[in-house]
Amino acid sequence: MIRLAKIAFLSAILSLTMLGSALSQSEGDATRFAVKKLALVDMAYVLRNAEATAKIRELLDDKKQEFSNEFQKREADLLQTERELNLKRDVLSEANFNEEVQAFQNEVAAVQKEIQFKRNSLDQAFQQAQDNLRSIASEIVTAIAQSEQLDLVLTKEAALIFRQDLNITEEVLQILNERTKNARIEVGELPF
Repeated sequence: MIRLAKIAFLSAILSLTMLGSALSQSEGDATRFAVKKLALVDMAYVLRNAEATAKIRELLDDKKQEFSNEFQKREADLLQTERELNLKRDVLSEANFNEEVQAFQNEVAAVQKEIQFKRNSLDQAFQQAQDNLRSIASEIVTAIAQSEQLDLVLTKEAALIFRQDLNITEEVLQILNERTKNARIEVGELPF
């Protein structure tokens, strides 16, 4: 019976020793993953309110207006061609008339395709510009994290509740505006 008690006692000591060892390893891991300083940034707000975004929109709106004016003229030309084609209905043979109608329809389809292509190109140009701004904003967040020795920066979307003093959004926006104020934003010749 005493021997069983000694074995139970030694087992308990061995278990406590192993538990202590495991706890000290867990504490080391816990220290390794401890977050002491963190911040929060609303990247959507930064991109939406950046002065460069307004410049990009303005530039692309000007380009859209330019395209719109061009296509209004082409639409007027097509309407005139359609009127002339309708006047030729009784003058031309059916085969010649059908041939001209087919050519007209092909031209209309080509113009519609070109309009869609230009719209897509403008959308892609805007998206690429936004991606560039997002990249610059991410660099700014990284620089702030390094200078402030932050352990973690979360996006606002990832946090449910946060202290407002942890929010670095306005600081990121201010630096982004400063970095991009003299940037030249151009929509080059789009491939159409």
